[in-house]
Amino acid sequence: MKKNEVLRETANEELNKKVIKQMGMRFWEIMENLEYYRNAGNGVSGFIYYGETEKFFKKNSILILEAVRNFEEDCGTLEKTEPLSNWYSWFALENCIQELMDVKEMYNL
Repeated sequence: MKKNEVLRETANEELNKKVIKQMGMRFWEIMENLEYYRNAGNGVSGFIYYGETEKFFKKNSILILEAVRNFEEDCGTLEKTEPLSNWYSWFALENCIQELMDVKEMYNL
C-alpha cells in the first residue's frame, strides 16, 4: 500500500495528514515505530514544545475538535487537562497513530 492509500483508510484522513506533516518524519519510518509514537509523552517530534502544540491546535482546531467529538461518541467523554491546546494536539497525534496501527494490522503492513 502507498502512503495515501493507508491514510485514506483512517477515520480522520485530513487531520492525520497534518499530524504526519507536523512530525516532520518519513511516513514509513513512522509506520515502523507506531508503538513508540502512540504516547505523546514520549517526546514526539513536532509535538514536544507548547509553542508547537499551540500553533498546531490553532491551525487545525476544527479537525481536532471533530475527531474528539467522534471519539467521545464511540468511547465516552475524555478528561481534558490544561493547557487545552497542548492536550488537543496530543490527542490528534495519539489518535492518528492509533488509526495507523489499526490500518497496519488490518492489512498486515
